[in-house]
Amino acid sequence: MKKILTKNRTPHLSSLALALLLLAAGLLLIPSTASAASDVCIDLRGDLDADDPEPILEASATAPNCRYGVTASQKGASQIAPMKIGWVVTFGPSKPSWVPSNVSHTPMIRLKQSRDANGNRLPTYTARPSLTNSGLGQQIQANPGAVWIVGNEVDRVFWQDDLMPEVYADAYHDAYHFIKQKDPTAKVAVSGLVLVTPGRLQYLDKVLDAYRAKYGTPMPVDVWTFHAYIFPERIEDYVRPGDGVVPPDSGKPVFASVANGTDPAIAMKLPHWWRPLSEQLELCQRDDYYCIYEHDSLDLFAQQVVAMRSWMKARGYQNTPLLLTEWSLLHQYKVDANGQCIATKDEYGNCFTPQRVTKFMEDSIRYLENATDANLGYPLDNYRLVQQWAWFLLDDGDLGAFIDGNPSLLIDPVSNNLTQMGRKYRDLIAATTTQPNLVIDRVFADLVDADAQSGVGTAILRVSIRNNGNTPTAAPFQVKFYRDAGMTQLIGQATVPAGLEGCAVNDTVVEVAWENLNPGVYRYWVSVDSEGTIGASKTGSSVVIVDPERLFLPMLQR
Repeated sequence: MKKILTKNRTPHLSSLALALLLLAAGLLLIPSTASAASDVCIDLRGDLDADDPEPILEASATAPNCRYGVTASQKGASQIAPMKIGWVVTFGPSKPSWVPSNVSHTPMIRLKQSRDANGNRLPTYTARPSLTNSGLGQQIQANPGAVWIVGNEVDRVFWQDDLMPEVYADAYHDAYHFIKQKDPTAKVAVSGLVLVTPGRLQYLDKVLDAYRAKYGTPMPVDVWTFHAYIFPERIEDYVRPGDGVVPPDSGKPVFASVANGTDPAIAMKLPHWWRPLSEQLELCQRDDYYCIYEHDSLDLFAQQVVAMRSWMKARGYQNTPLLLTEWSLLHQYKVDANGQCIATKDEYGNCFTPQRVTKFMEDSIRYLENATDANLGYPLDNYRLVQQWAWFLLDDGDLGAFIDGNPSLLIDPVSNNLTQMGRKYRDLIAATTTQPNLVIDRVFADLVDADAQSGVGTAILRVSIRNNGNTPTAAPFQVKFYRDAGMTQLIGQATVPAGLEGCAVNDTVVEVAWENLNPGVYRYWVSVDSEGTIGASKTGSSVVIVDPERLFLPMLQR
């Protein structure tokens, strides 16, 4: 098997205790033995030791930072603005009224593959909202220019959207063309999968292959999304030496589960707990195993990011934004009345404490902030690997017991105050400098037919502009088109209103008409924000050809 991930691991040392759980993102885990309910509490305060004070960072962010997002509900809405969070994911098709107007929201279409009365899969699907004028059509009209994510964890069996690759290809095709027909300025994004592994990338390959086979073209994608959890997908195949006994759970799916329609042989494996600890830890060093203590491995997190970007480039999608729509730690954390951890422990006996979660959050964000690669990254965003990242979760919302013991909540579900993780997220945002930055995406060429009677034509000059800064533009800016390189002969101009979102995910197209052109080839130049309202001005140029058939008649020789 070709390895995509190469491990570089530093384990946490202690004694062995294995305990697993059921968690919010629908990842099927095995619960540990619990104490009586009256003796159990959740402690997300995460007070640091006296000799390890929480650093106080100088606040410089003056606006919401679109790099930093959260999955959230109305319960935590009051914290979004003061934390300067700039992006919210809610897993639904409409922007809730509680999301601030200057905060980006990414709507989502939910899917499900149909099944018959016996539970057998059918080659059809349902969408919420439905792909109708009264369903999704109304939502598109209310959210012009939005980035629509088609599905959530479509690779996951039963939990979440649960589609086979070929059915997802159909659903994506239908949603993409429905959205583009209603709003050509909208962007369409592929569903984030549970994690990035050889099996998950095989799922995406199957989607692309099915799309091309059925529709005859490569799958059009404006934005890619992904999740980056470090979970095994199945238990290893295990036979106990000596007596040849095969445990009943040998080879079965676990945690993230095997991706729909993919080869179980390439799924990431969990060492079987019947093995001696020394054997488990030895297997943990292999590239095709994920162990519990690796759930917060920064090396493996970074390798998933690089693997996703490498896959995108190999399939022609390097010039596409990549959004991390979910990441955090999800192994349960609870303590008893004496403050002792009674929930998930890794192979070394360590719990996923608030301190541990906070360290992973800080380390992974510093990686995301600085991860660039001219060979893999997104060119319009200074070759960043990831444009935006959304922590799961801001608050417990209406999920209730489904996320009981989630260690990554940014808001304490009892006090409604920020947890240690919430304070760290707030401080990491505060330490950033928030500012927009305009870049020219593309200056368009135009082919124009001359009017049959007048002999002249009108060209439409167009430029696509993005904001690869980390906050929306706060003021209008001018875009001017010229007929000369010195930019003294103005053709026309337009004003772009404030509010162009940052992170280079969406664009705005500005156009003006150039009239009364005789047949010929014309070059034009464009200046974006020459007044420096947003920052340094940007310039570009392209061409217009009027009456190309007359200009380029075939040459015949005798």
